Amino acid sequence: MDNFNWTFTGVFILLLLVAYLIGRLHGRKPTDIPTDLIDLYKGVQDLPARVLQTIQGSINPQKGKMAELLIYAELRYDYDRIIPLGWPIDFIGIKNNMRIDFIEVKSGVSHLLTDEEKHIKNLITAGRVNFRLIKVTEEEIQRFVSSKKGE
Repeated sequence: MDNFNWTFTGVFILLLLVAYLIGRLHGRKPTDIPTDLIDLYKGVQDLPARVLQTIQGSINPQKGKMAELLIYAELRYDYDRIIPLGWPIDFIGIKNNMRIDFIEVKSGVSHLLTDEEKHIKNLITAGRVNFRLIKVTEEEIQRFVSSKKGE
């Protein structure tokens, strides 16, 4: 493999580790945190700015996905459940007995929604969101399975 793929893979793993550590360390007292994790976290924070700029430049095409990953680590503390969708909306956040949020993460300079995201936002704003319960009987499942075996 070429050098870029290894660089990107290493940076991606490093950022995943940092996001995981931030999520795990969030809300803990400093005395509850194992010292080896503190050292690792401090080491990542102490990286020279030039190294961080190089890393950011090499992963620029993946910046949006990395932003989603970092936001996901933070959102876990605001909701009881986070459901990653990916597209056209990034996440659904559920705070039990309080609310359900459709979450779109934008990174970089532009914070414009795509046409599809705008349509979804307009439907939500207009209150045109429904809960659908679809019941399937055991007989219907068996009929479906049987029809697929004959194909």
